[in-house]
Amino acid sequence: MTAHTPGRFLVLDGTDGCGKSTQIPLLRKVFEQRGFSVVQTYDPGGTDIGEQIRKLLKYDAKGKMDVHTETMLFMASRAQLVSEVIRPALAEGKIVLCDRFVSSTCAYQGAGGYPVEEIINLARYAIGQTWPDLTIILDLPAEKGRHRTGVRNGQNHSNSSVHSAEDRFDSRSLEYYQRVRQGFLALPKYYPTPVEIVNTDGLSIEEVHQKIAALLEKRNWF
Repeated sequence: MTAHTPGRFLVLDGTDGCGKSTQIPLLRKVFEQRGFSVVQTYDPGGTDIGEQIRKLLKYDAKGKMDVHTETMLFMASRAQLVSEVIRPALAEGKIVLCDRFVSSTCAYQGAGGYPVEEIINLARYAIGQTWPDLTIILDLPAEKGRHRTGVRNGQNHSNSSVHSAEDRFDSRSLEYYQRVRQGFLALPKYYPTPVEIVNTDGLSIEEVHQKIAALLEKRNWF
């Protein structure tokens, strides 16, 4: 792709522990080997302002945050990411690979009680016409994803010390994450742009990668 060719915007999403953060660098390597220029990013975050919002959402908020407040903060970070990173990259004809996007808000804040139709409408205001060309959901049962991330019964048992404070989302129940999974599975029914569900249960990292690559090949991304 060149500056004269429109870029393409791909999102990988799914419940915690589904493997999206592992798959995105593998996809980046494939695209670059085939001559594409790639921008890799993540949501929330990906910009200086977005990182401050991410930190507030995950660690620094004091007290119980209302789901409406949560949603607005995610959208604010996303608006900055689109303006500063995604839209310019697409204008330069690049492939944008993003870890999470509006699809996550539909699933997570939808599971918290925010109507998904209102989330979509709010996203239209925040990001304008900059929707993914394709969103791939890596589907995994919630309990397996939680086990992968070291969270059991709302408690983080991982040995990781990346951040000394507890991630606010780790304390949520398995039942909540089961609703999140159902929220992801429902996305193809109403999301404004195409969504593909990839079942990853029982598959190796390489097997999941091959499934994603085959899906993109079928859709003429390569």
